[in-house]
Amino acid sequence: MDLDLQFYGERAVLIQGVNEKLQYQLIHKLQVSVPLGFIEYVVGYSNMLFVFERRKDAAQLSKWLVDLPASEEGQSLQSRLTEVPVRYDGEDLGAVAKLSQLSEEEVVSIHCAAEYRVRMMGFSPGFPYLDGLDPRLHLDRRASPRDYIAPGAVAIGGAHAGIYSVASPGGWHLLGRTELPLFQPQLAKGQDLDQASAFTLAPGDRVKFVAISE
Repeated sequence: MDLDLQFYGERAVLIQGVNEKLQYQLIHKLQVSVPLGFIEYVVGYSNMLFVFERRKDAAQLSKWLVDLPASEEGQSLQSRLTEVPVRYDGEDLGAVAKLSQLSEEEVVSIHCAAEYRVRMMGFSPGFPYLDGLDPRLHLDRRASPRDYIAPGAVAIGGAHAGIYSVASPGGWHLLGRTELPLFQPQLAKGQDLDQASAFTLAPGDRVKFVAISE
């Protein structure tokens, strides 16, 4: 497999041009075996960073990548499905309905109908960029970002859905809120970080929004 490998700093290798299919192949490969000296990986939207104990020979990494699992049509990486309960009372729900030429009820129905995939995590700890948003809800981000958005805000921006995991500024359209914690910082302290406990979602996970009432 011809991949674009670049050294990144002293101990990392960056793989560029990683589409959704290749991302799932790489994650699956890591679930089966890891290259010698491997420490961790970081998923970007179109790349993946592999961090090693020491500088890695690109030829060695290429050899490890040769037998990536084939991905047949319709086959996808096994992943967790997380249902996210949402109260659809967001400040921008009415504006999104107007911009999309839909009713508020239709916006909620469309947002809940899709099954999303976590493409990457960023810009704050635990914030998921979710692929799968219905094109009818694709909107430019707000012209004036908010200075403060509370944790748990469920939002859309551009072609993505997302959930604000911590209090932060933001320019996405707020549809509602969830009580599901996405990042628990108390579990991210110390040497023995339990990433699976500290972060509710991970790249490759599937997400389904479920509307709930007060």
